[in-house]
Amino acid sequence: FQAEEPVLRDRGRKKDVIMVDQQQAAQALVAQLQGMKEEGNQIAQKISELDQERHEHSLVIETLSKLDGSRKCYRMIGGVLTERTAGEVLPAVKENMTKLEQVCTDLYKRLQDKEKEMQEFQSKHNIRLARPGEGQQKKEGGAKDDEYHV
Repeated sequence: FQAEEPVLRDRGRKKDVIMVDQQQAAQALVAQLQGMKEEGNQIAQKISELDQERHEHSLVIETLSKLDGSRKCYRMIGGVLTERTAGEVLPAVKENMTKLEQVCTDLYKRLQDKEKEMQEFQSKHNIRLARPGEGQQKKEGGAKDDEYHV
C-alpha cells in the first residue's frame, strides 16, 4: 500500500505541472493578443494625430489660396521661422498635405490588417473578450473592460 502512495503523488504533481504549463501558455497568448491590441491603438493614435495635421494644412491652403501670390508670409521649417511669399509656400503646403494623406491611407490599411490579424488570432486560439460580470464575479475594484480568456 505504501509503494502505491508515491506513484499517486507523482501523478498529482504531473497534473499540477500540466495545469501550470497550460495556464502559462494561456497567459502568453493573452499577452500576445494584448500586444497586438496596443500596436493597433498606437496606429489609431498616429492616424488621429495626422488627421489633425491634415485639417490644419487644409485651413492653411484655403487661406493662402485667397491671397495674392506675392504677399509676404512666414513658414516654420524645422523650428526656424522663414519669410516667403504665399506663391512659394502654397505648393509646398499642398505637397505636404498630399504626403500626409498618403501616410494616413497607409496607416489606415495597417490598422485594418492589424485588426484582421487580431480576429484571426482570437479565433485560432479560442480567445474571447470577457464582458464585465461574465462567467465570474467582479473582482475588487471591478473587472476590466478588456479582459481576455482562453
